[in-house]
Amino acid sequence: MKKIPAFAVSGSAAEETLSVYSSYIIPSSSVRMVAHRGYSQIAPENTLPSFRQAGEYGFWGAECDISTTSDGIWVIMHDDTVDRMTDGEGKVSDFTYEEIGALTVDAGNNIDRYPGTRVPTLTEYLDVCKEYGMHPVIEINGCAGVGNLESLARLLNDREEKDMFIIISFDRDICASIKKLMPETPVYIIIGGAPGEEFSQTVQFALDNGLDGVDFAFVWGREWVRLTQKSGLKTMVWIADDVKTAEKYFRMGVRDITTNSLTPVKPEGNLFQNAVRALRDFLYNTMMSIGNLFSFA
Repeated sequence: MKKIPAFAVSGSAAEETLSVYSSYIIPSSSVRMVAHRGYSQIAPENTLPSFRQAGEYGFWGAECDISTTSDGIWVIMHDDTVDRMTDGEGKVSDFTYEEIGALTVDAGNNIDRYPGTRVPTLTEYLDVCKEYGMHPVIEINGCAGVGNLESLARLLNDREEKDMFIIISFDRDICASIKKLMPETPVYIIIGGAPGEEFSQTVQFALDNGLDGVDFAFVWGREWVRLTQKSGLKTMVWIADDVKTAEKYFRMGVRDITTNSLTPVKPEGNLFQNAVRALRDFLYNTMMSIGNLFSFA
């Protein structure tokens, strides 16, 4: 059966990058760009090449998805099974570390450029993030369960860069449990498309369990973002793959943006474009300075 790569784009499109700062609204260095599953537009998702590409392009953070093998090793894989992304079949949790390490990643953008790519471990991913100074944004899959979280907390707490981590999950029990195990680490609950009542309940759950923020799908509008921010929670949005969407959430006050295709690299422009962007940055920084002045008054 032929596999369909995740986030597949045409060969020419995969070569192109679009800077979020092509916008005349978003000031340079005012948002924190997170590469979704690594820079998955130009390298296979959740692989070391995709994380290294995110580092090369200067992303603030790189998001990954983690699960455990049958012998308790944390590995990077979005799905519950290895079927979509590798030459193997079966649930991640049924493989030993040695068995999953023998698989080859055979799907994803530009896979032909990365022969012999393997399923990485969480430790390997963290090492790449550390090499590039990126913030690890670690999504715990629901299939991992709460029973394995103590080993995860030990692994992460042993890292010298542990103050750079953000942990996210759709699973409420996982969010509440990992927050208890790692109280100093920011934990965000993820919400996709859902009824408004569920969003309100999610915000309340985050508050009741001492979580730090909500990572929400780009389908949510201004009233829901404001509800989250007024409650004192931080906001992160996924997935913003075009400048217009990024601008929309920037206007709402969201500063953490997860993307497959936008980059934080400043675009080259002509004299007029560069002048407009310089003016934009000056006005933004001036307004921020005035706001800070009044906040201490």
